[in-house]
Order: sequence, then structure tokens, then C-alpha cells
Amino acid sequence: MSTAAPLRMILAGSLLLAACSSSEPNKTTPLDCAAGAPVSLAVGQFSILDASQTACVRIPGGGTAGTEYLYAALATDGTETQNGVSASYSLHGGQTLTASVAPRRPSFSDRAPTAAQAFHDMLRARERDLTARPGAAQLDRTRISASVVPTPPVVGDQRTFDVCTSTACTDFVQSTATAKVVGNKVAIFLDDAAPAGYSQTDLDNIAQLFDAHLYPIDTTAFGRESDLDNNGVVIVLLSQHINELSPNCNTTQSVILGYFFGLDLLPSQAHSNDGEIFYGLVPGQITTGCTISKEFATANLPSVFIHEFQHMISFNQHVLVRSGTSEDTWLNEGLSHFAEELGGRQVPDNFCQPAFTQCEDEFIGGDIDDAYQYLDDPESNFLIEPGSSSGTLPERGANWLFVRWLADHFAATQPFGTELTKALVATNKVGAANVSTVTGEDFSTLVGQWQLANYLDDLPGFTPSSDRLQYSSFNFRNTYLLNFNHGVFAKPYPLTPDTALSGTYNRTGVLRAGSGRHVLIIQPAGSAEASFVLKDAGGSTPVSSAVKPRIALVRVR
Repeated sequence: MSTAAPLRMILAGSLLLAACSSSEPNKTTPLDCAAGAPVSLAVGQFSILDASQTACVRIPGGGTAGTEYLYAALATDGTETQNGVSASYSLHGGQTLTASVAPRRPSFSDRAPTAAQAFHDMLRARERDLTARPGAAQLDRTRISASVVPTPPVVGDQRTFDVCTSTACTDFVQSTATAKVVGNKVAIFLDDAAPAGYSQTDLDNIAQLFDAHLYPIDTTAFGRESDLDNNGVVIVLLSQHINELSPNCNTTQSVILGYFFGLDLLPSQAHSNDGEIFYGLVPGQITTGCTISKEFATANLPSVFIHEFQHMISFNQHVLVRSGTSEDTWLNEGLSHFAEELGGRQVPDNFCQPAFTQCEDEFIGGDIDDAYQYLDDPESNFLIEPGSSSGTLPERGANWLFVRWLADHFAATQPFGTELTKALVATNKVGAANVSTVTGEDFSTLVGQWQLANYLDDLPGFTPSSDRLQYSSFNFRNTYLLNFNHGVFAKPYPLTPDTALSGTYNRTGVLRAGSGRHVLIIQPAGSAEASFVLKDAGGSTPVSSAVKPRIALVRVR
């Protein structure tokens, strides 16, 4: 993404319209197109159908003025598995339709995942494994009396930490570091062997930012961190060993900026640092293949701090407070990227780097870019990414978009949505079950509504019957159009459905959990009824019910 044309947020007002959904037809034979009547939807109305029960959808003819429908074939199972929930499908339009199907181009998911995202996915998987073991959360949390006053470190204190020395984080190296600044809520330690890079002013500034803004933003939105080490502060270790995790960043264009690892909050485990710690890199050329400028390092510290602190709070709330397991990766990452968005919305611009004219660019620019990559090809990417995923930016874009959409519709305070996010963290439930409990709605239905909104958001000339078909906090069409005009993105809006127009539509592919295929069904005036049938890859049975296949349908015109 070009830094010459920074991203701009254009915020849309919230729509206050009543939800409307048609009832699901009662199909006795899912593939039988004669078993039910054509759908009856007014313009703006939508329906979410169980494709294992209703595989055929009959679209009325175009009448005197013509009609347009958005059809999305989806897998909506919310289970996070090692290999991901997916199923092959075939989608066929009725006998008298022709279709324009865009040829498949190499998608963002065809690219190798970044080493940085792979590392973070590995940490979340390791946390799930550690906390799923019997008795893992039964720590001696009573060893610190509530009457004992926390004792923070002081500037000049020296301490040795165990730090991951590989991206598998199975090997560790010791880092001896000195406290350079101790604020009200954060103590920043700098590795004694780190090259000269950060000035004392740099460290003072980031500590002030954390105390004044990042800490209250995260704790308001997600809850409180633990204090196992009874020091009253969160420790940040800045070390060259973090740089060493990305030895070839000049070539790969991917660098691990920092991390949190729940191991540090499990004192019974080997190599735990027994306290609230997250890590960040330092400026300099630590390896011959990776040079980190001071400007790059200081510009990224704020988003690293607010992102990783959410992971720390989540681990405390799920594991230490409620003796559960750590949150599913997709939702955990979605909440941390939401934390970045909150930073962009709430941190005063004078705290951000001169290269950015406003904090939205510094904190949220990457999320807007990741979301573009997901929306450009949702069928090829998971919302509920597999445990084996080595991390992709489109997945992160999907994670953030879904949490953003949930906050738009299930939180009273807008655009921050902190009632929703705090409820999602203050629980021992995880993933889809967590979302359904907090929202009170079926996860498959939510996914269907969200996928319709991903195309319909601020669509010119479209008036939805329900605000669920929009984002209230962003006008994504204007956001992407503005950046398209500045040469940042290749298209004015990333999600481009196939178009079925007076002919036969045929497509095969794979439905991945939380994602699917979007098709615009355009019925010209005077056209006959059309039928769309969603089947498995063989074409003889419905898509496997194991993936909870759904058809989301809305009348656009």
C-alpha cells in the first residue's frame, strides 16, 4: 500500500430501520425446484435459507421493469478446526439464463502467507493447546493478597527474560534488559545489548501514549489485565531478539513487530516470565537481511501495543479469571484489530507520527487494506481460519470486518461498540458460541447477513429493509473509492459479484467457513423465471450439512 496516499475514513450515519426477513420455504426435497413457489421479496428484503434443506431457489421473472437479486452461497459453520471447515460445491442457474462469470484470477490467498502472520497464528494455537490441558488454568492466583500494595519496578532496574528465538517458539534465549521508563500503567525495558536506536524521548512518548490513551481504550473495550507479578504495570520488552525472528525482512517485506504469548501468564510452564509482558522490536540492522529504521519502528509501536494488549486481556479474562481456554484465533485476532481501529478513532492526532496526517491512517490503514484483500476474493479465504493456517492478511481483514459489523448492530454506543467487545471477552465461551451467546442470534444467520452487507454497504440506489445489510460506522464504498482515485487500490470497490444475466450460470468451487460466492441475478423486463440450485461437487446431492450451507438472498432492485 502506498504511503503517498494515506487512507481516509468517511463515516456513515447509522440506519434506523426495522429488520425484515422472509420465512424459509418448507422443502421436502432440497434439489426439487418444483416443490416450492418462487421467492417473494420486496425491494430491500432478504432471506437466509438452509441450503441443506432448500437447495433450489426460484427467482421470479423480470416483470415490466426488471429485477435484481444478490445471491450468496455460504459455509457458515463456526467451528475452528485444524484443517478448516469447507466443502466443494456446484452452482447452476436455471435453463433460460445466461451468465457472465469472471475468470478466476490469482487471489491474495494464492500468495504465500507472511512470516509475521504465521508467527502470530502459531502463538494463538500454542495458547489453545496449553490452556486446553486439564488443570492448566488452576494456578495459584491467591498467592498475592489483595491487601498487598503492588510494587512496580523503578527506572534502572535490570531483569532477565526468556524470549522466543525461533518462529516456532520452542527455543528461547535470555535477554537482560533495563527499565528505561516506568509510567502509571507500563514499564518499558530495553535489551542491554540492543543497538542505539530509540532515544529516551521516544520511550517516554510511547509510555505516555500508553498511560493516557492505549491502556484506557483497551481496558474500557475489553476488560482488565491480570497482575500475577504484583507490580501494577504491564511490562514491554524491546529487544533485538524480536528482530531476529524476521532475519530476511528486506526480501520478504514481512516483519514480526512484536507479540504477546500466554505462556508468560502460566507460571507453572517452562520459560514463562511469570507476568504481564509483551514484546517489540528495535531499530537497526540486527541481521544482514533485515534493516529496521527508527521511523518505521516508532510508527508501529502504538498499534503493536494496543493490539497485543488486547490479547493479554483476553487471555486473562478467558483463562485466568474464568478457567476456560484461550479465545479462538479468528475472533481473538478480530478483536485485536478492532482495538487498532479504536486507537485510530480515539488517540489525538498529535500523538501520531508526522508521516500520517491523522491517527486513523496510522492505526487503521492496515485494517482497511486487509479488508480490501478479503473482499476482493471472499470465496478463497476463511473467516473461521483453520488451526493449520499460517496466517494471511485477507483472513485478518475478514476477522476485523466481522467484529466491526457485530459492533455496529449489537452495541448501543457507536461507533466504539465497547459493550459488545467487553462481553465477548468477559466469558469462558469461545468463537461462534461466544458470538451467538452475546448477540442472542444464530451464528449462521449472522454470517449470512454480514456477507450481504459486505456488498450492499452504501450501494447507490439501494434502500435496505434492515440496517443489518449495512455498516453504520464506515462508508466502505467511499473509503475504497477515494483510495482508488489516489492509486492505492485496483478497483473502486473490491467485492465484485459474478453477474447472471439472461442465460445459464455454472460454477464450481469451495465454500470455506464464514465465506462463499456472491452472484448478482439480473432479470430483464419480460424475462422468465429462473432457478438456482446449490449442490455438492458431484451435482447429485445438496452441499454437506456439516458446513452449515446457507443461501443469503436479497432483492436489490
